[in-house]
Amino acid sequence: MTDRRSLQRRTRALVPEPLTRRRERRGDERRDSPRREIALDVREPGRKSRSCMGDLSVGGASFVTTAPPMGDSVQLLFSVPTFVGPIEASAVVVARRGAEKGTHLSVVFTDLDIEAELAIAQWFDDEQVLPARAAARQPGLASFA
Repeated sequence: MTDRRSLQRRTRALVPEPLTRRRERRGDERRDSPRREIALDVREPGRKSRSCMGDLSVGGASFVTTAPPMGDSVQLLFSVPTFVGPIEASAVVVARRGAEKGTHLSVVFTDLDIEAELAIAQWFDDEQVLPARAAARQPGLASFA
């Protein structure tokens, strides 16, 4: 039986894409959950804790650190206004990317108290309700009660 594959590669005349784009390809928000900036205390088993700023969502967080964890599991400690005391959550690292000032990590919560999760969700809901109430209070708008 003979080999029917050609030894020459086919080339396609594709339209070249410029190296720099004027804008992002997708302008809409693709995340399921909103994000809020928050101070996080990141702890790794057997190592010293470190503080950094990050983005919090209901299901996880992302942050940039100069000392990334060696393993995949971390403990996060943070506070939200709708919960009394600090929230401690176990998380697993799902993504690591290089950033200008360190390593950008994305983590997903693996062990979070249900009351803490509800407090985080309420904090996000309160933030969405406030702009709607402010728009309704603007003078000149008729309110229907």
